[in-house]
Amino acid sequence: MSLENFFSLCFVCTSCSFYRKVFKKAGGLLTMFVYTIIALKLFSYYQVNRWYREGTPRPVRGTSRMQDPSAHQSRRNERGQSKQIMYPMNLKVKDLYYFLLAPTLCYQLNFPRQKNCRQGYIIRRFIEMIFLFHLMLGLIQQWIVPNIHKSMKPINEIESTLLTEYILKLAVPNHFIWMIFFYWYFHSCLNCLAELLRFGDRQFYLDWWNADSILQFWSRWNIPAHKWLDRHVYRPLLHHGYDKWQARMTVFLLSACFCEYLIAIPLKMFRFWMFFAMAAQVPLACLMKRLFGDNFGNIFMWTSLVLGPPLMMLLYFHDYYIQHHRKDSSWRLFFF
Repeated sequence: MSLENFFSLCFVCTSCSFYRKVFKKAGGLLTMFVYTIIALKLFSYYQVNRWYREGTPRPVRGTSRMQDPSAHQSRRNERGQSKQIMYPMNLKVKDLYYFLLAPTLCYQLNFPRQKNCRQGYIIRRFIEMIFLFHLMLGLIQQWIVPNIHKSMKPINEIESTLLTEYILKLAVPNHFIWMIFFYWYFHSCLNCLAELLRFGDRQFYLDWWNADSILQFWSRWNIPAHKWLDRHVYRPLLHHGYDKWQARMTVFLLSACFCEYLIAIPLKMFRFWMFFAMAAQVPLACLMKRLFGDNFGNIFMWTSLVLGPPLMMLLYFHDYYIQHHRKDSSWRLFFF
């Protein structure tokens, strides 16, 4: 079985497993997240080694030569890794397992490495992980769940003013939790894991808070996923003759499919709210830029971040509650 087939099998088997009453929803979402990361890593591992095997490491449009994805990293790798690994000497179980644990989705033969592992740095990040995780749980139980309980009725029975009130009540706590989660995962967890593995590349996010548009935000807030999409989707599309706009739209729609997939499978329902919300951001961003230029791009981005997630939360939780728990007197969605 090729890794391309295994990449598809990871998604199919994981999807089928959730339609058994074995996993709870939170555990299902976590398992989906882990399986998706492993599948993306294995696909990158297969593609990069295939490029080396065929002598065409990386396709770039407009050039007859293929660029080596690890050449640039090898030139600037001055953090203790003196010996450079060449293909096919990298095809070892140890190398594969290191890549599966490393905080990156893109495989390369020689990762930047640090000389030492700083124990004090690991302890600080670990304390942050424990504290912020319990803080998020506390905010969800004390702030999110009560507001969700008050709005447990079908969407079509809620008046527009009442729905707006629910969204605004959820906007502030949801935004706090989202910001805490971002710091917890992209800064504390990934940096702690990178320090344990002496992984040298710590660019997990950029200054997304200064983004001029919602599209620029999506390319800055999750750098590992952005690099994977750029290497394995965007640039191959350019190499096969698609223009930049078509390639960008394909990448954006693929990201929307991933987000919808991660939500729909654990909840066992497809509503496509997330997909349509992300797809609508492209024409809205273009319309805002045409009407107001770049002056209000950052304001529109922050407005989408504050009001968009609580609206998605209400839509999915209402649909899930009506489909699975409407006849039950107690609501057990948050109980494991």
